[in-house]
Amino acid sequence: MEKAEFKNALKVKQVADTMAIEDMYLDREFISKMLKVASGELSSDELRQEVLNRYAR
Repeated sequence: MEKAEFKNALKVKQVADTMAIEDMYLDREFISKMLKVASGELSSDELRQEVLNRYAR
């Protein structure tokens, strides 16, 4: 694992841990998408839109 990948994984872990403190647990699929955002493969706006499409009422 490269240094940049490690830093991205650490940032995503910190977000997941913070969410867990608030009893909001992230599934593997969402965590993998967050890693894609951290690496630049996916934009945060694209991920946000996916979440809104999936969970909007």
